[in-house]
Amino acid sequence: MIVLLFLSVNLSLDQAIDKALMNSYLYLRAKKNLLIQQKTNSFIYSDLLPQIYGGYDYSRSHSIATGMDLYDTTSTYSVSLSWNLKPTDFLDAYSTHYKNSSAYSYFQEMRDEVIFQAVTSYLNSFMMDELLQSKEKAVERTRNNSLLVKEKLRLGSASRAELLKSEVDYKQSQYELLRARKDQRVARLKLTKLIGMDPTDSLVLHEPSIEFELPAKDSIHHLALLTDPTLNMYRSDVRSAKLDLLSNTTNQLFSLSLSGNYGYSGEDFPSSSVWDDGDHYSIGVSITVPIFTGFSRVNSIMLSRLKLSLAELELSERERDIRISVVDIYLGYRESMEKVELTRIILELAKESYKAAEERYRLGEASIIELLVAEEDLLQAHYSVTQAQFDYYLAIYKLKRLMGRLP
Repeated sequence: MIVLLFLSVNLSLDQAIDKALMNSYLYLRAKKNLLIQQKTNSFIYSDLLPQIYGGYDYSRSHSIATGMDLYDTTSTYSVSLSWNLKPTDFLDAYSTHYKNSSAYSYFQEMRDEVIFQAVTSYLNSFMMDELLQSKEKAVERTRNNSLLVKEKLRLGSASRAELLKSEVDYKQSQYELLRARKDQRVARLKLTKLIGMDPTDSLVLHEPSIEFELPAKDSIHHLALLTDPTLNMYRSDVRSAKLDLLSNTTNQLFSLSLSGNYGYSGEDFPSSSVWDDGDHYSIGVSITVPIFTGFSRVNSIMLSRLKLSLAELELSERERDIRISVVDIYLGYRESMEKVELTRIILELAKESYKAAEERYRLGEASIIELLVAEEDLLQAHYSVTQAQFDYYLAIYKLKRLMGRLP
């Protein structure tokens, strides 16, 4: 036992959250997808920059004239610069900013989800530990009661019905203990997988110590509208869709392009004087007005409008969802506080009831059945307190997530 305690790993809720952010597959995948998405979106910036190319050509020809072999060798060096700009390139680049913002907001939503999973898994595992201890005590109590009833039956002070009842309760408590062990094992495996620890590690969990003051409901709603990652993602999507529509509309009217080219070609690597003799450059401006493009531009504008309409619809729906969530989570938190207080009162009453039944049983005024019922009520009261505390802590983290205050 001492060796097990020495090898156990103490794990707080904050440590579980940190480990989840370092090891969770969902979080690491979201982080890599964010980088991929941002790099993909940023390709559009390349259209705003000039392109420079260097080249080298070598050729050698062979001919026979007047009975003599002739070889002609030519080397050509070239450097060119080109820059092709369109007004829509700037709009597309500006739109990229909002696309990257949308990708980052989605990443934040995934991060919050991982944190919330860590909180839920930790609290559930802690609750299963408490329940397992309660069931172990229940097995010990019912076993002792069964032995006591057997002794009383031998002395003639208990009936066979009381013996059968005590044995049934003992077997039932053993069955409940097996179920509690399974639930505790499943909860612990989910937690260790999420935080990246070996499933064979022995963890010691601690009841969280959380300081939280409930803000006003209007304040919660205001913070949720400002910080909700999904809402911010939809806002960025709307702005990006508006710019895409403007870009497609501008292309429908005309396309303005600027191009430039500067370079050198010759047979030898150029010195400064040779370069001046062989350099060349060109500058071009073109305006293109579409007359008929097979309806591609018209369809692209229609598609942009539909995407904008969809983005605005999703934004509006998310705002409604937030208003509903604020009311639901706010009331849920208040209800969880009431349940914690109520279950604590029930636990105190169950303790007093058990003590009274135990005393009455000792004096011979109560049957073993009455004592076992009091014990069952006490165990249920302990479990209700644990469940109420779980709901209370979970309600706090739901509010923190809603207000953008997760660690």
